[in-house]
Amino acid sequence: MSYSDLHLHLDGSLPLETVKVLSWLDRDSELDLPNDEDELRKLLTYDYDIETVNQPHGIYERQTSWGRVILKPEEYMQEGEVVEQKKTRSLDDYLKKFDIPLKLLQTEENISYAVQELAKDLKRRGVDYAEIRFAPQLHTRRGLSQIQVVEAVLNGYTGRLDFTGDTGNSDTMKKLMEYENALEIDMGLGKKPDFPHIRFILCLMRGNMKDTKLSDANMETVEAARYFMSEGNSLIAGLDLAGAEGIYPTKDYGDFFGIARRHRIPFTIHAGEAAGPDSIYEALEMGASRIGHGIAAAKDEGLMRELARRGTIIEMCPTSNIQTGAADSIFDYPLRTFMSHGMKVTINSDNMTVSDTDITREFAFLEDKLSLTAEEKAVLMKNADEGHL
Repeated sequence: MSYSDLHLHLDGSLPLETVKVLSWLDRDSELDLPNDEDELRKLLTYDYDIETVNQPHGIYERQTSWGRVILKPEEYMQEGEVVEQKKTRSLDDYLKKFDIPLKLLQTEENISYAVQELAKDLKRRGVDYAEIRFAPQLHTRRGLSQIQVVEAVLNGYTGRLDFTGDTGNSDTMKKLMEYENALEIDMGLGKKPDFPHIRFILCLMRGNMKDTKLSDANMETVEAARYFMSEGNSLIAGLDLAGAEGIYPTKDYGDFFGIARRHRIPFTIHAGEAAGPDSIYEALEMGASRIGHGIAAAKDEGLMRELARRGTIIEMCPTSNIQTGAADSIFDYPLRTFMSHGMKVTINSDNMTVSDTDITREFAFLEDKLSLTAEEKAVLMKNADEGHL
C-alpha cells in the first residue's frame, strides 16, 4: 500500500543515521553528538511529562503521547487520592527539538544529502508522494542565500550532490566513502537511489513583525517561490506559514500571502494548532487552500461547515497534535467530528523524527485507538491523493 504525506517537515524528519553523517560531514557545526543511538534519539525526539489522574472505583489511567494507559494493580493509589505530575506539552517546547537539525543544515552539501536520505527513507516507509516543507531563511546562518538553500534542496532530490551531476567522483561521495570505510558499514553508495514523487513547500516564519530582518526574510521566501515557479519548476509546490502560532497571530502575515495570490502561488498555513478558530478564519480569508493541523476548528460549528463548503484540505497530524497539546488525547481527537461534517481531512506525519512516527504508524495508531475502518482510511487516503498544492 502506498501513501501520500502532505505535511512533513525536513528538519523534523531526519533519520538518526543521517544526523550522524551530517555531523561528520560538517565539522564546522561544532556539535558534539553522543555516539549512543538511544541518547541521540532523546535529543531529537519530543516527549513530555505524564499526568496521573484519579478514576472512579479505584481504576487509574496514565496520560501519554499515545493515549490513556490503564495502570497495573501495584500502581494503584488509595481510593480518593489524586496524584498529578506537571504536564509540559506545548508547541514551543516541541519546536526546541529542531535546534540540532537546523545547526546541521547550513551548508549546500548537508542540505542536499539530508534531502536525498529523507527521500530514500520515505520510499522505504511506503510513501509514494510527499510534500516536504522547510523554511529557507532558517538555513542561511552561515552565509547561504535563500535561493542557494532551495537549489541545494532540489539538487539533493535530483541526486546532484556536487552540483555537476557526476555523483560518482564528487567531493561529497568521496567523503561518504571515507565515512563508510571508517565505520565499516555499507551505506549503499553504489546503488541508484529509489525516491517517491516529492515536491517542496517553502515556509515563511512567524515572529515579531517589527523586526525588519524577519519581514525581509519572509519577503525573500515569497520571491524565491515566485522565481522557481515562474521558471516552470514543478518541484516547488507553494508556500506555508509556520512557527509559534500562539504568540504571533496569522493575520499579521496577510501582505505576504496577498503577493502570493497575485502571482498565483498556492499556499497552506499552519493554523488552529496553538491558537483558536480565529486563526483558521484568518488563513481562509488570506486564501489558503489547505490548513495545517486545524484542530481548533472543532470548537466552532460554523467554521467546520465553512471548511466543508470550501473543500479546504485539513492536514491532521495525530501524534504531533497530541504531543503539542493541540488535542488532549487521541480519545478527544476531532477526526470523526471533522469527517462527519464533510470536511476533507488528510492524515500526515508532520515530523517523523521529532514525533517518532511515520505515515504508516499514524494510520496504525488510528486503527488501534479509534478503530478506524477500512472505508474511513480509504477516504482519508483519497483526500491526500487529491489534495496536492
